Formats: sequence, structure tokens, C-alpha cells
Amino acid sequence: MVTNEKKHNHFFTGLVIGGIVGGLASLLLAPKSGKELRADIKETGERALGETKAMFGKASHQVSEARQGARHILSCIREKGESAPRYHVESAEETLGEA
Repeated sequence: MVTNEKKHNHFFTGLVIGGIVGGLASLLLAPKSGKELRADIKETGERALGETKAMFGKASHQVSEARQGARHILSCIREKGESAPRYHVESAEETLGEA
């Protein structure tokens, strides 16, 4: 019967050999060289950054327009509020005191 220590040694030996074989296979079967892959990653990152900046600029513009619209609406409300008739609501004491 195989002891626990030998089982662990066989497992780790297989793990190391499998890692080496997998690494070699990935290098040999890779569709692009490391230099090409890095260039692709850089290009994709630059494109994503450009798109993000464009979306941020568009969103910033829309927020600015919404803020201006809200200020306009608020000023219209204030103007109408100043010209609207004012009503005085009597308190319960005022109403009862007159009776």
C-alpha cells in the first residue's frame, strides 16, 4: 500500500509536469506572438479610453443642458410666485377670537 507522503509526491510531480506541458502547448499553439498580442491589447485599451472620453463629454454636455433648463424653470416659477396673489390663512385662535 502506498503511503500518504508518496501520494502527495506523485500529485505534486504530476502538477508540475502538467503545468510545464500546458505552458509549452500554449506558447506553441498561440495565434499571435507576445509583441503582437501586447500591441492588440494597447490598441484596444486606447480605443476604449477614447470611447469613454467621448461618452463622458456627451454626458457632461447633457447634464449642463439639463441644469440650464432647471434654472430657467426655477426662475419662471419664482416670477409667477411673486406676481401670484397672496392669501393669509388665519390661525385657529384668530378665527375663534372673532366669534
